[in-house]
Amino acid sequence: ETKISEKDEVIIDKQFIGTIKGLRLNLDFSSTALQTDIKSMKKAARQGVVEELKKRINNIIKENIESAALQLKEDFKIFWKENPIATIIPGKDYLNPKIKLLIDDSLDVDEQSELKNYLEKWIDKEKNLHLNDLIKTSKINFENSYARALCFRLFENHGVLKRLDAEDLLKNLDKEQRANIKKIGIKIGRYHIYQPLMIKPKAVNLKIILWNCFNNKTRREKCPTFGLNFLKNFETKNKEFLLICGFETFENYIVRVDMLEKLFIKILSSTNNNQFSISSEMLNLLGCGKEDFEKLLKLMNYKKIDKDKDVFSYDFKHKDKQKIKKDNVKKNINNPFASLKNLSLNN
Repeated sequence: ETKISEKDEVIIDKQFIGTIKGLRLNLDFSSTALQTDIKSMKKAARQGVVEELKKRINNIIKENIESAALQLKEDFKIFWKENPIATIIPGKDYLNPKIKLLIDDSLDVDEQSELKNYLEKWIDKEKNLHLNDLIKTSKINFENSYARALCFRLFENHGVLKRLDAEDLLKNLDKEQRANIKKIGIKIGRYHIYQPLMIKPKAVNLKIILWNCFNNKTRREKCPTFGLNFLKNFETKNKEFLLICGFETFENYIVRVDMLEKLFIKILSSTNNNQFSISSEMLNLLGCGKEDFEKLLKLMNYKKIDKDKDVFSYDFKHKDKQKIKKDNVKKNINNPFASLKNLSLNN
């Protein structure tokens, strides 16, 4: 005689032999002195709970697909009512993981297949709900090939792309083409090209779980707390990961990419003859002190020209130096004599 209590305890012939956790039977013979053969007891236990497990699978599938009963957590496991029933493993790319079930062996192939198909559809719905803008960028079919390439490059960079890495495409887009890009939820800023919806909390959470899984990160990188715009000496140093989270890195400072754009607009509106003074609005925008703000400005290629009045100016010479350096690299690559440096001549 098999009974299952309200606490999911499995009792055979009035003896406790284990518990059901999610869709698995966990046997436990340590607390009882069983007279029956353990092998026979295990078989009886599984036969006794299989109908309960089938019932649970039916309940999972019948529940509203957007219900909070299912949840993908940071350890890559899919939980149902606080118990893991499956885990995601790396697939063809980070947005398309595979499903591995964590269920009891007593369930047959048809039930396993039905549950797996359901969970795959649930993952797809979660992606479409929170990462729809990102997914769309891989399917955009603009007439202009540069606009298409920009969208796909943004897709490859998880919805946040450094503008410097896309200048070759941007210079080939006119105002109309840029306006079309803006219409599909892409912002072309001073420092980044990004999708505002893709740096929202739920989108970032899902992105980094999928990214960590695909990159086999058993120890998850720490994401900055949502609501903070500026952080100093943050423990995570992985710049690619921080950009996925929506933060740009300036040595020991990290700043949210959307706040960086707002700061640029604020500086631009306060600039006269290429000069501006630090204001309380600028400090409040990032939520940092004046000393750190000045150091950040320097890292952003602004220079202080009046110590007494805290007047700053953009350092155009720095930009020119960067451009010359970049052009020289291109020249060296195209120079047929540059390849001679790689030759090793032996006598």
